[in-house]
Amino acid sequence: MSQIEQLRAECMACRRCSIGGRMVEGKFLSNVLSNMNASAKFMVVGQNPGRDEVEKAEPFVGLSGQFFDEAMLSVLGLTRSSFYITNTVKCYTPNNRKPSIEEEANCRYFLDREVDILKPKLIIALGGSALKQLTGLRGVMRHHGSTILSLRYKTYVVPLLHPSPLNMNDPAKREIFYSDLNKLKEIVREIEND
Repeated sequence: MSQIEQLRAECMACRRCSIGGRMVEGKFLSNVLSNMNASAKFMVVGQNPGRDEVEKAEPFVGLSGQFFDEAMLSVLGLTRSSFYITNTVKCYTPNNRKPSIEEEANCRYFLDREVDILKPKLIIALGGSALKQLTGLRGVMRHHGSTILSLRYKTYVVPLLHPSPLNMNDPAKREIFYSDLNKLKEIVREIEND
């Protein structure tokens, strides 16, 4: 069993929070570590899995994930298989609310281990929660599209607006997202040519 498979098994068994692996409306909502693509150079970190993700036991497969996949392909020319996709919190929160500080702290172990195992060349932070967990900075609207060195993880982080329907249905935020993707495209090319 690889290190990432061992970590996934540990994540599935985690019950540090009340949100870990529970039944809701007669369905078991699985903890979700990642898409398990441990050979990827690029890591994508979101906030926490939604209902679609926990039911399918894979991150970023709902509307936001579908939009992200299409945007990565159309702008960067990269498919989902080019990324290791995970979240700061590995469980579905009640009514998909924002994770609490305690839930983020309890899941920090898994994110730390994922970065340590993968040693990604670049981390893409989707939204404010991911930006805060990866860099300690707040305010994705202040930092989006910039390249930030994460002192904790010793790698570069590029924050993007989260491609949620709420953001992508707002023309101004959608424009920012695509503008930032074009900046990201240059960074990705440099890494791939290294």
